[in-house]
Amino acid sequence: MTMSVNAVRRLGPDASIVAVMREEYAAGRAVSVVPAGVDKAESLRLFAEILDFPDYFGGNLDALYDCLRQVATDRPDDWALVWDAAGALRAGDPAAYDGIVGVLADVAADAGQLHVTVLDR
Repeated sequence: MTMSVNAVRRLGPDASIVAVMREEYAAGRAVSVVPAGVDKAESLRLFAEILDFPDYFGGNLDALYDCLRQVATDRPDDWALVWDAAGALRAGDPAAYDGIVGVLADVAADAGQLHVTVLDR
């Protein structure tokens, strides 16, 4: 995996999820919103739950990359993934936050139809 944070749009605490979703819908993209968890494990579980990862999802960053990449390449349309309310994880566990953002950036760089927004609120 290569780190390509430029593939991820990061918005601060004043960002509106409604505005982000409207923008993505206006661009013709399907939108999935995944809330950040209180820690890395919960965040990974929420990705798996919301995006319907297979039962064998390993609950680690490599597994997040593999499953998210599969979901992204299986989609026939432009897709926007919004990781919402990530500010608390960023403050509480910066390494976990950076790891997840790195995976999101890598998948977005590898799957051209995926557009990622991280809401740090």
